[in-house]
Amino acid sequence: MEAQIKVKRFNPENESESFYQDYSLDVAEDSTILDGLIKIREEIDGTLALRCSCRASICGSCSM
Repeated sequence: MEAQIKVKRFNPENESESFYQDYSLDVAEDSTILDGLIKIREEIDGTLALRCSCRASICGSCSM
């Protein structure tokens, strides 16, 4: 399944304002947004920075 994800980006080293960047990627039907963001970082755009947890459903961060 093809997904479209729009990410708000900001570079603190740059004095420019934040901007939105669109990504298009193939994902499984049961994928979460977190799965998509990790796929973007690992396969499409290594400059994407995000914080994620262990995905063990302990704190709920991965339920995004």
